[in-house]
Amino acid sequence: MLASVVVPTYNEAKNIRGIVESIISSADVEVIVIDDGSPDGTGKIADELASAYGIRVIHRSGKLGLASAILDGFKAASSDIVGVIDADFSHPTSLIPKLIEPIRAGQAEIAVGSRYVPGGGEENWPMWRRITSAGAVLLASPLTNVKDPVSGFFFLRKSVIEGVKLDTIGFKLGLEILVKGKYGRVIEVPYVFHDRSGGKSKFNYGEYVNYVRHLVMLYAHKLGLR
Repeated sequence: MLASVVVPTYNEAKNIRGIVESIISSADVEVIVIDDGSPDGTGKIADELASAYGIRVIHRSGKLGLASAILDGFKAASSDIVGVIDADFSHPTSLIPKLIEPIRAGQAEIAVGSRYVPGGGEENWPMWRRITSAGAVLLASPLTNVKDPVSGFFFLRKSVIEGVKLDTIGFKLGLEILVKGKYGRVIEVPYVFHDRSGGKSKFNYGEYVNYVRHLVMLYAHKLGLR
């Protein structure tokens, strides 16, 4: 087993079977599905996949949040290398080995799937999503040298976050790990983000508000104010 891959889910019944099968075919990894009590039956399908493929499924009592779901998955992981991928096929499963290998080889402690290095990009995104994404990256740029600090597709050694207090508000756990984590080097691997193929996006106005609140906390941490 090369690593553990966490797949957080909420109402991903249309995608969960396909994404799990695609991950399994891409690399020798442990798959951990964290379902937040999806009312559309995602958890039941995940249990069926556990019986068929030996993946692990953790059922949580309700919609407790993406960041905490990822962290629960990391805690449950058997491997020293952990990562996260969206359930909606926005992230290419074929990139998983390329994110794991530099960590296994000792070239980095964190590997980030990046839209903003040569070879990366987005497809099928409306202009407003491109603008808000670029704005989010710009606001976070003073916190880290990583070109895509708000990427939700990343792998790391568990040691990076051991003993680190993470209190993410909203979706951008990766950014908080980049700001607070214990590491020497990050590698960015280019990928093209594809808008979800099924189901409904979880982004809404409230998540943008949470992102701003999260940035305030991270800047305060960076300046030693908290």
